[in-house]
Amino acid sequence: MMTDRTGLNCDTDAIKVSVIIPAYNAAATLLRAIESVRAQQGVNAEIIIVDDGSRDATVATARAAVRPGEQIRVIEMPRNSGASAARNAGIALARGEFLAFLDADDIWLPEKLARQLALIESDPGITLVSCNSEMVTVDGIPIKEGHLNRPPVNGADAWKTLLIYNFVPTPTVMTRTALVRELGGFDEKLVVGEDLDLWIKLGVRGKIAVLPQILIRYYDMNNSLMKRHSWEAATIVVPMLERHILEQDARLSAHEIRHMRGSRSFKIGCDIFFAGGYRASMPLFASAARHGHRPLKSLFYLPRAIIMELASHTRRVIQGTPKS
Repeated sequence: MMTDRTGLNCDTDAIKVSVIIPAYNAAATLLRAIESVRAQQGVNAEIIIVDDGSRDATVATARAAVRPGEQIRVIEMPRNSGASAARNAGIALARGEFLAFLDADDIWLPEKLARQLALIESDPGITLVSCNSEMVTVDGIPIKEGHLNRPPVNGADAWKTLLIYNFVPTPTVMTRTALVRELGGFDEKLVVGEDLDLWIKLGVRGKIAVLPQILIRYYDMNNSLMKRHSWEAATIVVPMLERHILEQDARLSAHEIRHMRGSRSFKIGCDIFFAGGYRASMPLFASAARHGHRPLKSLFYLPRAIIMELASHTRRVIQGTPKS
């Protein structure tokens, strides 16, 4: 069969990349994501859309988008099980040598897959390829560049930086299908941080490579998963990172471990504090100070968190509202 510019009309044996798109109530944005995959140049790919128990027209939108001869499959999960389970369902059916992940409300730029495929095929030691990204408003207006606040790190030790901060947004990733399956895919027990958990595992097994070009645009959605679960980072992400630190203890110095624990505690503490989780941020600021990471700043935020929590509690008592 002839292969066109988009690479979606191709023989099954020629598929190089399986694109996994989990979708939950994504009828309004899914077609935009699909079109951005169709626009990819020079790569034979398949799209696996996994509907995660949507209650809107996501499935109908996905099926209506399929053109004759295209390698696009639509899978329906029996119930809403979360992004990890949806991605794992897609991974189980993937026919490509490589995997790429795209969220249903984001888009790729046309050279994304081709640039990443050329890089990962050039070095068998590379286990993950990422790229720069751009956050935009729901109307497509640029907000910020991904690498400005989270500088990426390349090479065999890049996983160490991932234990401090995540510079790998999920839609930027291309990786090896066989290795992801060997590692068990995404941990479905993690409500948040499941992507970072897998990137660390991949980084430990080889090299991470990051392209400097902006090749994805992700939309600042008010109901994004991370925003909905930001307070849970302290109880979910921190223990996950601690597990990785303990597993890789022989490859880390005492100074590195102290820095990882302190800087991650401070960052998550700030994220939770500014999301209104004052009580949850307190032990994180205390941990950051104890590990010597920005101790004055950490100790500055700690009493502020106490005051804000007391004020919040007082307002709830006066208004007669339960704690959120």
